[in-house]
Amino acid sequence: MKKRTKETMIIGGALIALSLLLHYGHYLIFQDLHHTLIFLVADLAFIPMEVFFTTLVLDKFLEKRQNQHLFEKLNMIIGVFYTEVGTRLLYRFAESDDDIEDLKENAVVNLNCSETTFKQLETIVENHNYVVNMDKVDLKSLRDLLDYEKDLLINLITNPTLLEHEEFTEMMMSIMHLREELDSRCSESMEEYEIIHISSDISKAYKYLAKEWVRYMKYLKNNYPQLFLKAVINNPFDRRDKREKDYLLIDKNRK
Repeated sequence: MKKRTKETMIIGGALIALSLLLHYGHYLIFQDLHHTLIFLVADLAFIPMEVFFTTLVLDKFLEKRQNQHLFEKLNMIIGVFYTEVGTRLLYRFAESDDDIEDLKENAVVNLNCSETTFKQLETIVENHNYVVNMDKVDLKSLRDLLDYEKDLLINLITNPTLLEHEEFTEMMMSIMHLREELDSRCSESMEEYEIIHISSDISKAYKYLAKEWVRYMKYLKNNYPQLFLKAVINNPFDRRDKREKDYLLIDKNRK
C-alpha cells in the first residue's frame, strides 16, 4: 500500500472514531439516546449533499478559476516567446517558403477578424505544405539567432506551466532540436543528406510556429487589442510595408 494512501486511511479512521466518541459523549452528558441518534442520522443524511456541493460545485468553480489563471499565465509565456524570437523565426521560414500564397492571402489578420475567420485560418495553416527552399535559408544566421536566444529557449522549455500545453512544448522541442542540428552540422562543407535532414527539422518547427501563432493572435485580439495591433504590424505572412499597415490600422481605429 502506498504511504500516502495509508496515511489517508489512518486520518479518515481517526476522524470517524472521533465523531463516534463525541456522539457517545453527547449521550453520556444528556442521557438521551433518542435525540443523539436523531442528530447522528441527520448528519449522515447530510453527507451526500455536502459531498455534492464541495466536490461537484465548489471544486469545479475553483478548478475553472485555476485553469483560467493558468491559461493567462501560459499565454503570457507564449507572448514572450513570439516577441523575443518566435516572430523572427517565423518570418525567416516564411521568406524561404516558395508555396506561401495561401498563407499570404489568408493570414492577413486585422481588427475585423471574427471567430469564424480564425477557425478558417487554423484550417488553412493546418493543411499548408511546410517546405522551405534551402537555397533561401541562411543557415549560419539561423544558427547564430538560435544560439543567441539559447538561454531564453531553455528557460521556456523548462517552465512547468508549459507542461499544460503539449503542442507548444513540442514546438519548443523541435526548435531546440533544430538548434542542436545546426550546431553540429552547419558548415561550409555540408553534405546533401545533412541539408535534407535540416530541411525536415525546419519544416517541422515552421509548422508548429505557424499553428501557435494563429492561436496567439486570436488570444491577443480577444484580450489585448493594443498588443494585437502591434502583432498585426509584425505579421510575418503580411509582406506589405510596415508603414502601410500602420496607416491602415490608424484609419480603422479612427472609424
